[in-house]
Amino acid sequence: MSHFSRIKTTFRHREALVQCMQELGYTVETNTTIKGYHGLHNVDIAARKSNGYALGFVKNADGSYDLVADWWGVSGKGEQKIADELKRQAESIQQEYAKKMVLEQVKKDGFELVSEKNEQNGTVRLVVRRWR
Repeated sequence: MSHFSRIKTTFRHREALVQCMQELGYTVETNTTIKGYHGLHNVDIAARKSNGYALGFVKNADGSYDLVADWWGVSGKGEQKIADELKRQAESIQQEYAKKMVLEQVKKDGFELVSEKNEQNGTVRLVVRRWR
């Protein structure tokens, strides 16, 4: 029996998701599998760290990607701690993904990034401008 956990996300743009994971330090493969405690899980996107730990993303019928991972037994963590860590990872990825999507739209609309600042409360402040 596997212990894969699945977190629903709003990620829809495959290339932006792949780029985010690479920028967060993951090695990314597509259309592959990730290994779990008792087996493999097919994923559309696999993001791996050098320690062998992997996250997977599976595309849903609605076009969004769910985050899947099997952290059973990692560092002696209990089930609730595993779920909490997955949610923390998903939030970190979501923030990077949202920033990438905003910057992509900004560029399409003719703006350029002037500055980027990470605030103490965890928000990212982007300042953009467009010359007419």
